Amino acid sequence: MYIQKFRIQNFKSIKDITFHFNDGLNILTGSNNSGKTTVLEALSLWHECFTKLIKETKRGEKGYKKGDYVLGPSYNKYFPFSEINSVRSPNFEDIFHQRSKRLKIKLVVSFCDLIDELSIGFTISSSGSNYVIEMDGYKTYNHSKFNNYFRYLPEPITVVYGTPVAQIQETEDFLTDPGIKERMLLRQSFRVFRNRLYRVLRSANTNTVSVFMNDLNYILYNNEQRITIRTATDMNADAQAVILYRHSASDVEKDISLLGSGTLQIIEILLNLYAGDNNRVDYRMILLDEPDSHIHRDIQRRLVETFLRYSSDAQLFLSTHNESLIRSAAPQHVFHMTGKPEGEVRSIHFDTNDQHLGLHFKGIMPSNLTPVIRSIGNTTGLDFINALECDRLIFVEGEDDARVFRILLNQQINNQKKYMFWVLGGIGEVLENINAYKTVFSTIKNSVTLWDKAALVFDKDELSVAHKDIILDTFREKLGIKTYCANAYTFEATLLSDLPKTAKLLQRLVENATGTIPDVAAILQDLAQAYSNYGATLKAKFNDEYYRNAVNRYLNSKIKKVHELFGPKIINIQDLLLLKYIETYFGDCLANELLYQLMDKRDVENVIKQTIEQYGLVFSIESDFIELIKLVDKSTWIDEWDFLNKL
Repeated sequence: MYIQKFRIQNFKSIKDITFHFNDGLNILTGSNNSGKTTVLEALSLWHECFTKLIKETKRGEKGYKKGDYVLGPSYNKYFPFSEINSVRSPNFEDIFHQRSKRLKIKLVVSFCDLIDELSIGFTISSSGSNYVIEMDGYKTYNHSKFNNYFRYLPEPITVVYGTPVAQIQETEDFLTDPGIKERMLLRQSFRVFRNRLYRVLRSANTNTVSVFMNDLNYILYNNEQRITIRTATDMNADAQAVILYRHSASDVEKDISLLGSGTLQIIEILLNLYAGDNNRVDYRMILLDEPDSHIHRDIQRRLVETFLRYSSDAQLFLSTHNESLIRSAAPQHVFHMTGKPEGEVRSIHFDTNDQHLGLHFKGIMPSNLTPVIRSIGNTTGLDFINALECDRLIFVEGEDDARVFRILLNQQINNQKKYMFWVLGGIGEVLENINAYKTVFSTIKNSVTLWDKAALVFDKDELSVAHKDIILDTFREKLGIKTYCANAYTFEATLLSDLPKTAKLLQRLVENATGTIPDVAAILQDLAQAYSNYGATLKAKFNDEYYRNAVNRYLNSKIKKVHELFGPKIINIQDLLLLKYIETYFGDCLANELLYQLMDKRDVENVIKQTIEQYGLVFSIESDFIELIKLVDKSTWIDEWDFLNKL
């Protein structure tokens, strides 16, 4: 179970924003005062409304079964200003948008599990000096579904709200669990730091201590050294909690308060992750406000890894404007807040960088992270740092290739890799300068060189599939770079390698443009006819002059440059034999309906135009191909794209 969608209306700086969250880790970033902490507070306030309103129905109460729970109605819907703990608010009206008490706050959470969805909303208004908290749409709400959705009512949800801890108190009295919970609600976790750590160290689950310490030592030291922590007191016999630590067997034990701020912060974060491990709940939410404070760059990377591991058991929401932590995260986990009071917010995973960078653009394609990091104040060297820290640097011929590959790679569920693209500016640039790129990128390294994590993707053009495979093998063998190429003439032509799936994509394109859903079988029939018409047109061109010109094009497209790069024996074929080879290859493509291996992007444009023109639509391969690719999902994934799964 996780929060799939969260709508906030009229709360603090937010007028009306809907967030579309991941089921695991969600990182909220943006410049100062962009609303990051406000979102965490809104989630916390939603949960506080839940706990204040939930009640068990009375025996015989109309419309409910014995033991059912409801979120109101309640005569006790009025709550004084002092009883709202989840929001920082010096004054009563501070929680309302533009501090206007005439507005009504609305917070709606939409849960999702493997079977069903459930939305629960609350409204908050004012009455005198009280807040009025009510369930949104109570009278028409499906209360039976509510009771069936949760197993552990009346407390199916647990929320932990953690804030930065730079230092802790020198002494700390033992407190009961309710006392600890109260301090946590008031965001005074530093006052119960030892109490919480004591409960982990004395956990009834004997595995908890070893797992906690293993996590701590991995995050802090990458397991290259170890810190040990123990408690020197017993809450049943002593008044104060005393926690000691040492870094080695020869080290003198010291009080936990003498640890550095970074280490204290990591322990605080882990305490939040471990909170409620023994509780039976349906859903765990962990809210961390700037957990990266006082933490070294490498530690932040290992911290993100730990977050991802724990996000299988809890949904994590954290705010940050720390560049290193953002770079350590995958785009699907990062949500960029711009400070706008209205709109919809999705992860930057969905940002496809639609703006073209220029006709002759070469170099590093800006990543999804680039505008995010620039917005938080760093404006220099961003793209190259992204390249150094990515998992895969992909060389492509053109900017459009990078944009398309980025979209398709985003379709891969649970793919945590970070990709960067280097636009080379055409296959000529690739073949003429690839050795220079290898020389430079083999000397630039983080943990490995840029060349070690590079891959090259280029178009086949008029090459036969057999000659294309020879070139790919040569690049891998001679240059040590993973190289990929689809069997289609251009990447756009891969669409016509699987007509049924492309027909589904065109159906979605028509639906989005017209609001009506055409018959996919009719679209497939029209697409197949347009494809066949192209074959007939192509066949009519086949003559001796056409093939002689094809030989020149064939040689000039890649063969000559490959020979210059690797030697003439790579593809050792004479002109007369090449003429016969091309005639056979082209004829086989036509006979086996593999026309996409001969079609350039203008041919693809014409086929699609003929298919959808009856719906009043036009199609431009330059602008609409990207929009079509955005409609791809698992059901319309084309086999020619499978090489992307290897990147």
